[in-house]
Amino acid sequence: MAAEHVDVRSEARGEATVVRVVGVLDALALEDVSRTLTDAQRGAGPVVIDLEGVTFMDSRGLGSLLAANERSREGAPQVSIYRPSEAVQRLLDVSGVRGVLPEVEELPAA
Repeated sequence: MAAEHVDVRSEARGEATVVRVVGVLDALALEDVSRTLTDAQRGAGPVVIDLEGVTFMDSRGLGSLLAANERSREGAPQVSIYRPSEAVQRLLDVSGVRGVLPEVEELPAA
């Protein structure tokens, strides 16, 4: 069942894949986001998760990002985050995982 309050899109950019998440990243969005991240990590290049448009993220949403990071540690392509919104930054800080997910300043060139 697709979450109606989140938009998750994947786009190839050179060797990398950009996964853009817009809206609410919570338990209802978990299936879509997790599937998209897992599919993106099946490629050979790095995965950049654009979180600029996330208006709310709960612990389940954070869990999907940390699961992708763990897959990277186990040999899947590296994941990083781009421009985490204020809501995402707050959760990263409160949960104590700020810095666990590498942050990038720019999206990969098309």
